[in-house]
Amino acid sequence: MIRYGTINDFKIIKKIEKSAFYKFAYGDDEIMYMLLTAQTLIYENDEPEGYLSYYQDADECHIESIAVIPKFKRKGIGSILMKELEKLCVSGNMKRIVLEVREKNTRAIKFYKKLGYEEIKILNDYYTMSYRGSKNAIFMAKNLCPEPGK
Repeated sequence: MIRYGTINDFKIIKKIEKSAFYKFAYGDDEIMYMLLTAQTLIYENDEPEGYLSYYQDADECHIESIAVIPKFKRKGIGSILMKELEKLCVSGNMKRIVLEVREKNTRAIKFYKKLGYEEIKILNDYYTMSYRGSKNAIFMAKNLCPEPGK
C-alpha cells in the first residue's frame, strides 16, 4: 500500500501534483529535484493515489509536499501517509516534523491540526504565486519527543 518512490516515479508524481494542485503544482524541474533530494512515500492500491515527500535536516523531518488525487480524497490517504512518516521519524530519532502551508488553505490547516501540528509563525511572501490574495505561509510543527515532565 505504501512504498518508497524513486526517480522512475516522475510521471506518477507529476500526475498526482497536477490533479491535486493545478496551476500551483510543481513544475518538472521541481519534481525532479524533489525526487533527487528528498524521500518520497507513494500510497497506491490498483493505481497511485497520493504521495508525501520529506527530507531530514539534523533532528527534524521537513515535509516537502503531500498530495492526494482528488477522486481519492476523504478516504484517509493523507492521514495514512502522515502517520507512516511519523513512525519513520520516531524510529530515526527525529525530534519534530515541520511543514509550510498556504495561510488561506483552511482545509489543510485543519487537517494538520487534527494530526497534532501547531501553528508556529507566519512566513510572509513565502510563495511566488498568490492564492486567495495571499503569498503567505504558516509554519507548523509537531513535536515527536515529549517535553520533560509530561
